[in-house]
Amino acid sequence: MSDNPLPTGWEKRQSRTNDRAYYFNTVTGRSQWERPDDSAFSKGSDLKSVQCLHLLVKHAESRNPSSWRSDHITRSKEDAINILK
Repeated sequence: MSDNPLPTGWEKRQSRTNDRAYYFNTVTGRSQWERPDDSAFSKGSDLKSVQCLHLLVKHAESRNPSSWRSDHITRSKEDAINILK
C-alpha cells in the first residue's frame, strides 16, 4: 500500500460491505479497487462527457445586466445565445 498522495480527483474510501479500501473518481463518479496512477482529469481518463445543470450568459436585457467582470453588459440576447451554442 502506498503512502503517497492520491492523484488529483480521486478519494480513498472504505467499503462497508467488503471492509476493503476502494478509490472513487470525483470527476466521473465511478469507483475501482485498484489504486489510480493518473489524475481523474488527465487525457487518459475515461471521461467522455460532462454534465452541466446551468449555464448563464448575461445580456443587455437580463434582469441584472452587470456582473463581477463588468458593471454594464451590452451584449445582445442573440449574441448570448450564440455563445451558449
